[in-house]
Amino acid sequence: MIKAAVFDLDGTLLDTIPDIAGALNRALAAQGLPTHTVEACKTFIGGGIREAVRKAVPAGTSDEMQEKVLACYKDDYRARCTEGTSYYPGVREMLSELSAAGLLLGVLSNKTEATAQKIVHSYFPDVKFAFVFGRAEGRPLKPDPGAAAPVLETLGLPPEEIAYAGDSGTDITFALGVGMLPIGAPWGYRSRRELADRGAQLLPESPAELAAQLLARAQG
Repeated sequence: MIKAAVFDLDGTLLDTIPDIAGALNRALAAQGLPTHTVEACKTFIGGGIREAVRKAVPAGTSDEMQEKVLACYKDDYRARCTEGTSYYPGVREMLSELSAAGLLLGVLSNKTEATAQKIVHSYFPDVKFAFVFGRAEGRPLKPDPGAAAPVLETLGLPPEEIAYAGDSGTDITFALGVGMLPIGAPWGYRSRRELADRGAQLLPESPAELAAQLLARAQG
């Protein structure tokens, strides 16, 4: 029986790529490096911003230059992370329905924790999330199963009673590694095929369908 639903943020609850791509391209341009389309930037994210920067810079870019781009991105994105981000249709209704049914809700992102909390509190001020966790000192990132430690501690539930929904193979690998129910969000930045190949057990077409599937599992 599922008692809690935990969500990735980028590409799952919110379409954050306009703000991510904008900050990343401004950081690249500031260092005289080529920029990318929004579609290309979608393929960079999922493993944390350091990994995104590594993918975005030209091959052979020095570690020192990558650190400059990263620092510029962090400053820019922190200040402008709610300018172009938008809701996926049906997400707010999904969260309301799950909360009303008594499921515990949480967010686990590879974003910097303070930024993740700023975004969630800005876009979902009325949702009672049990936690919003992100990248923090000493805490591993998804897909490392160790990223689940604060989630399990806060919820006080075994992994098999927790569903984890995300839009990337990283999310599915993480959920499987921890023992949570892995749910793909194909409305996000990765294909349904990738999510299925990584082992997603549920692949709802929409947030409304995800809510219905979770509620069915919450009822045993």
